[in-house]
Amino acid sequence: MTLETALFLELNCVLHIVSRSYGGENKKGRPDYYSKRLSLLSLIQAFQQLNPGDAELIFVNDGPIPDDRLELMRSSGEVVMRSRLGMQGSLRAILELPIVRSWPKDDLVWFAEDDYLYQPRAFVDLLAAAEAFPQAAYFGLYALIGTREPNGTLFHDAPRVPRGWSESEVTLVNGHPWRRALSTTSTFGVRVKPLVEDYPMMKRAMYTGGAYDHSTCLMYQGFMPYPAKSLLECLFTRQTSGGFLRRAAICGVRIGLDLYSLMRVLKPSRHRILVAPEPALITHLETEQLAVGSDWKAVAARCEGALGGTGSAGLQKVPA
Repeated sequence: MTLETALFLELNCVLHIVSRSYGGENKKGRPDYYSKRLSLLSLIQAFQQLNPGDAELIFVNDGPIPDDRLELMRSSGEVVMRSRLGMQGSLRAILELPIVRSWPKDDLVWFAEDDYLYQPRAFVDLLAAAEAFPQAAYFGLYALIGTREPNGTLFHDAPRVPRGWSESEVTLVNGHPWRRALSTTSTFGVRVKPLVEDYPMMKRAMYTGGAYDHSTCLMYQGFMPYPAKSLLECLFTRQTSGGFLRRAAICGVRIGLDLYSLMRVLKPSRHRILVAPEPALITHLETEQLAVGSDWKAVAARCEGALGGTGSAGLQKVPA
């Protein structure tokens, strides 16, 4: 048993890994080694680096899943089959799971989308980070840190980097740099207690249009995500799809969430902290979004090579 896992167990915590998937594909640009099966294999391999009892793996599927992937899921964890959820519906379904199942408030949850590639160490380091940052409520493994995107480009949307936000000092976790992050995607980790408290805000943020995952990260950190200029643009320009009535409704939701964020500004105890590694320990498998700092094609090849059979039992534990 590793030291970081032992410390996590002393707190009587469990890591719940909740993966959501659907059987189809979209038209995003993908690297030549991409497949949802590869993403699934890498998630399972990262899970299998943990000791039995440290974590559980749950798959929430929206509609039919190809047999080869479904077999891998069934051999690795619990499978929950749903239908016709859609993107927002599937996100709500997994966010509600810790509430519906009454998971202990100190447990940690990792929510996973189905098009990310994981380094084998990802979840081991996540547990270690949860111990190293007891003040953090949220965790990313692929995140925006200041103006630095995980793919190495600079984030130029200055109004969305709020005044008052600052990076923390670097903390080494298993020898890898971690620090405060500005935002992450819908693939993220969170402790159960803040998740339960923040869920109503998250649910409303899904209906604001645009990059609601970024806006959500700003809100739970105590920053107003929609400056006046963006509200006017939402209402009077075509940047938000749909007719005027739809844009007005979205603008109304955004104003409400700004007011919610303002309440948090006045209550520093409700400001959440998000931390993440730099460089990232996972990557979004889109050609232009691949995280810097790792040879992801080699990670993919090693993951495929670790599968000794058709089931997940063929995946090997990777030496630390």
